[in-house]
Amino acid sequence: MAEVATRDHTLPASWWVSEKIYELEKRAIFSKSWILAMHTSRFTKAGDYFRIDIAGYPIILIQGKDGMIQAFHNVCRHRAYPIVSKDSGSSLVLGCKYHGWSYDTKGSLIKAPGFESVPDFDKSVNGLFKVATHTTRQGLIFVNVDSTPTITPFHEFYNGLEDELDEFDFEEFEYVESWQQDGEFNWKTLLDGYNECYHCPTAHPSFSKVIEVPTYKVEPRHNYARHSAEIVIPDADTQATVENSKPADSSWSSWLGLSSPTSKPQSTPKVDGVQGDKPGLWLSLFPLNGMNCYSYAWYYMRIVPKSAGRTVLEYDIFARKGEDPAKIREFIRFLKEVEIEDYDLCTLTQKNLKNGVYGTGQLHPEKENGVLYYQNLTKEFVIRHLEAEKVAGKQIFPAFAGLNAMNDEGKETDRICKQLECGGHGSDVLAW
Repeated sequence: MAEVATRDHTLPASWWVSEKIYELEKRAIFSKSWILAMHTSRFTKAGDYFRIDIAGYPIILIQGKDGMIQAFHNVCRHRAYPIVSKDSGSSLVLGCKYHGWSYDTKGSLIKAPGFESVPDFDKSVNGLFKVATHTTRQGLIFVNVDSTPTITPFHEFYNGLEDELDEFDFEEFEYVESWQQDGEFNWKTLLDGYNECYHCPTAHPSFSKVIEVPTYKVEPRHNYARHSAEIVIPDADTQATVENSKPADSSWSSWLGLSSPTSKPQSTPKVDGVQGDKPGLWLSLFPLNGMNCYSYAWYYMRIVPKSAGRTVLEYDIFARKGEDPAKIREFIRFLKEVEIEDYDLCTLTQKNLKNGVYGTGQLHPEKENGVLYYQNLTKEFVIRHLEAEKVAGKQIFPAFAGLNAMNDEGKETDRICKQLECGGHGSDVLAW
């Protein structure tokens, strides 16, 4: 990817409120990026499946008899009815409740009632639309809904990420719970705050007591960024415990005080036997994920855009196997406290972004370099895709898996709709 141009101001407020910009982002970014969907530990046997949403695209993740986890669009090939209606379940056969078409765990059509006698009907070309997946050696499952031959390979999109993930031992952890927030704000409103800690002393008083805020850094990589900070280490005579201490007592440094290269030398004795002993890994994955790994727990966040003004935040939380449940519950409470603080910031900020007063704002080149980095990526992806659409003379939908499945009559009839939408008076050429 080309070097992102240097900027010092935010994108215009219109980019946070325009539905047309959102639809363009859906084509230019969400339809062409690798999105962290889940961890393999959520699956225990063949047939286990989960239903997730990737920026409006309903996806099924399912484990096959061979142990492989694949992804498919949750769209029946017959008449587009959803194949699964539950968020999770287990079945070796996925049956559509509309006309009874059924599919196996590989997405192959195995039953189409009444079509046995239909001439030239071919079950082999009517399987579920497959979604590209990449499972890292750490068990993280990424999906990409780009159905074109030019899909960007995972290691090209996230160059270096999988090696960096080796710093954390995910096998020592098990799934604990999921949690979500439904917000009336743009997906970028959340990422604005997620990619800097300039706001931490003001907005996150508890979190700011366990890290050295001036040392907080965001280091851009390749379509992702790593966050780090030095940790406040309790005094040797501090007898704080997770059960009876508040963050003000620095007990949370036992979770965040990790043996990472950025932590202060840990000459101080461990606090209540829970001082961190695993490298910390805090990552922002463009465009729609965050992942924070601590000594005793880790979680990832799926950012699920629904529209220009609505975003759902989904969290899957994992805890170290055999850890004291009370400590895990308190950690989750602290996690939710910080996330709710960010949620409130986003809600009120979005209201002002759409009231027609604010335009752009100047960003600090060091304290907000992470914001500049991800906003530049956003702009670059959008402009590059828009230029491709101008050359093609039409909108380009990378996720349109049904294009190649259309017969000639369907493609010709589809042109009528395109002509009407483009207002081309009989021409499907867009008036750029």
